[in-house]
Amino acid sequence: MKAMKQACLLMLIGFWMGVLLGRDYTDATMVGGWTEQNPQGSPKYLKLAHYAVSTQTEGRTVYDTVVNLTNVATQVVAGVNYNLTFTTAPTNCRIGQEQYSATQCLPAGPVNGECSAIVYVVPWMNITQVTSYTCSNATN
Repeated sequence: MKAMKQACLLMLIGFWMGVLLGRDYTDATMVGGWTEQNPQGSPKYLKLAHYAVSTQTEGRTVYDTVVNLTNVATQVVAGVNYNLTFTTAPTNCRIGQEQYSATQCLPAGPVNGECSAIVYVVPWMNITQVTSYTCSNATN
């Protein structure tokens, strides 16, 4: 009876090792590499896109806002990099007169760009920083 229990235990351990190791090999991503995410998979992604847009004030009189979040990828480093792609449109919120708000600064015109931003977040140090932001003009 004892030998049978040991054999069953070994088989069970072997089964779970196979499941766990097999999963690691089939879903493996390179450490430090980018992992695609569902843009609607977390409200955090849209919030970070709005944060990135709110930092773009140089040479502008009104804020742009996020119209549609189209792509998200994440990269685990000493924190997390979020690579966000989204379309933007101008708002009526004037830079220097009011603070950007995703709920108050709504689109006031047609889409004017497709933008990509990398936002670096280190939650345990309370760091959120836009490290890259580029846009191309929308074509009508």
